[in-house]
Amino acid sequence: MNTPSVRYVVLRPDTLGPYVERLRLLERGIEYPIADGADHFFIDHGPHYHPFFSSMGEAYFLLALRGEELLGSVTGVSRQVFRGTRSAQALYICDLKVAPHARGTGLARRLILQGLTHLFRIPALRGTRFFYGAAMRGARGDVMHTVRGWNPLRMGRPQSRLALYFVPPARLAALDLTLAPKPVRGEGLVLGPAPDRRLDGAGWCTTSGSKDLQLRSTQKPWPLVHLAAPPSAWTHGWGHYLRTCGQELTLHHPESLACFAIDELLADHVAWLQAVGLPPDAACTVYSLDLTRLKGTPAWVHLPSSEI
Repeated sequence: MNTPSVRYVVLRPDTLGPYVERLRLLERGIEYPIADGADHFFIDHGPHYHPFFSSMGEAYFLLALRGEELLGSVTGVSRQVFRGTRSAQALYICDLKVAPHARGTGLARRLILQGLTHLFRIPALRGTRFFYGAAMRGARGDVMHTVRGWNPLRMGRPQSRLALYFVPPARLAALDLTLAPKPVRGEGLVLGPAPDRRLDGAGWCTTSGSKDLQLRSTQKPWPLVHLAAPPSAWTHGWGHYLRTCGQELTLHHPESLACFAIDELLADHVAWLQAVGLPPDAACTVYSLDLTRLKGTPAWVHLPSSEI
């Protein structure tokens, strides 16, 4: 009997329904380490799967199927990104995942190639000139460690590496700002939060129900609140922003963990938190391909943890 060939389908949020349970099953099998491997988590995008992505922009879901079996998927979100006062139409390439038995077969490469092909088939995407993605780092690195030979993923370069933190709000509320870093300078690349993302208080939000990190140790989701505001909103510096958010969360979400990311290019920021006893808990790499006037190396990159 001949094995069915792989077929690719592009879906929008309103047509994704029949595949949601297969997507959720696939993501349950992919875990990421935290605290130097002391625990792991998997990502749960909720019962409808798409809201996390469609809240960021126009979402497109590319699925690889053999018969009715889901082998892999990748999501593209069309949105605006900013570099100073300039903006560009971008495609956030995210949620690339391949079933365990299909890894090492070149499926990830074919998914990306199929996605690029559809850029020319979908009128709304033809003007895209900036592409980026964020890859969580595991014990063996990020998704790029599996890339062999020519691969469209290699056209993008590592734009930055982000340090991620999961901190009890009380720890942030008690921060001593005496040696806190000065306000961020230089022109940065702002990849979020999405304009429609409501930020409460000093600049925090939750993705509960649309993206939860399920801990292996407890089999329950972390009650995460994301500190998502970009550096332009850190009026009195990053330390003051973190402490203010910590104080607000101890009142409104005392059982939560504050989750946030900082570009390691801002080395003084990472070093300061390390010095006060808060080392990074995880890391991810931001890759980008810039075909626009935004070219050049930014002083820093901001991609909030709420959108990773």
